[in-house]
Amino acid sequence: MGAGIAQVAAANGWSVLLMDADESAAHRAIESIGQRFDRKVAKGKLTGEQRAAVMDRLQVAADSSSLADCSLIIEAVIEDLDVKVAVFDDLKAQVRDDCILASNTSSLSIAEMGKRLGIAERFVGMHFFNPVPVLPLVEIVSGPKTSSETADKVAEIGRAWGKTVVRCKDTPGFIVNRVARGYYLESLRLLGEGVASIDEIDATMKRMGAFRMGPFELMDLVGIDINYTVSCSVYEQMGRPARLKPHPIQAGLFERKQFGRKSGRGFYVYDDAGSLPAVTTDRADVNIAPAVWEIVRVFAARAAQDAGSQTEQYIFARVLAAIINEACLALDDGIATSGDIDLAMKTGTNYPKGPMEWVDAIGFRLCRTVLDRLNTESGDGRFTPAAMLGT
Repeated sequence: MGAGIAQVAAANGWSVLLMDADESAAHRAIESIGQRFDRKVAKGKLTGEQRAAVMDRLQVAADSSSLADCSLIIEAVIEDLDVKVAVFDDLKAQVRDDCILASNTSSLSIAEMGKRLGIAERFVGMHFFNPVPVLPLVEIVSGPKTSSETADKVAEIGRAWGKTVVRCKDTPGFIVNRVARGYYLESLRLLGEGVASIDEIDATMKRMGAFRMGPFELMDLVGIDINYTVSCSVYEQMGRPARLKPHPIQAGLFERKQFGRKSGRGFYVYDDAGSLPAVTTDRADVNIAPAVWEIVRVFAARAAQDAGSQTEQYIFARVLAAIINEACLALDDGIATSGDIDLAMKTGTNYPKGPMEWVDAIGFRLCRTVLDRLNTESGDGRFTPAAMLGT
């Protein structure tokens, strides 16, 4: 992540210092950036002179004192609040009083870090998505005491770097990692209940919902270690609501270090022949109550890109309803605008539509009704509809 951010900044005219606890890692990061630019030169997308100019803007900082004149510092260390605070605590004594300090955290509290550091006004979240040079989105996250000048400045920087910028208030998971929980967690529940296999659920969401990747394929690509850790973080910070509870199946993969593509095995097993499902559960008879099926059928007819069997429509409705409701709950909380939520989900996770675009297509009343009936069926309150969907 750090190397990707550095590459984007340098490519857009910024002088960049990279610092790592292991100085050799920073040197390797610059080498890897150079190799990526070599490939661009070979493909005719960059001239040799342009490559040289960018590389001249990248240097390694031996220690934090080398960052004294920086106007912006972006941290991209491990997702541990204490570690991040320790890094910034060292930096704040070294840099100018007007230097903006930004965390690339994907789910930790900007408010808590700013408070512990005592620099809340010039502390902000800049959450990039990996790989940074490829994915366009950056979430600008304001804590309750982040100054508007600070948030405006980093948003301006993000746009100058060619990024799609969305703004949000500090909340666990921000926009993308909060709203996307439904895609993963409800799919895991369907798997755990024996409704369908991982490849069937993936195929259903891709065909009926036009999602580019199924939930299990996507978790394997992102990394189950990352996805599970974010799920746990969001669940704890949000007060442990049933809808955000991490699932034991994913916890088991995490404990066995079966992280997906990068480890060769996750929900699928990966080898030279391709990928095959690696996680199975006992299949169960799917008995959908008539009242639930009645509304699921109408919901799927309005929302889906393609027809499906009764079970496929049920899968699609449960997963999409969870996504839509989380987006609406975020709107209830005033986290971001509906436009920024839709933009974030389309550019950050490649959703075919934004959640609020789906609400407009399906209708507020129908969204509310399907959530009510799924909530009665679930018995744990996880589909309790957002207030904005009406009564």
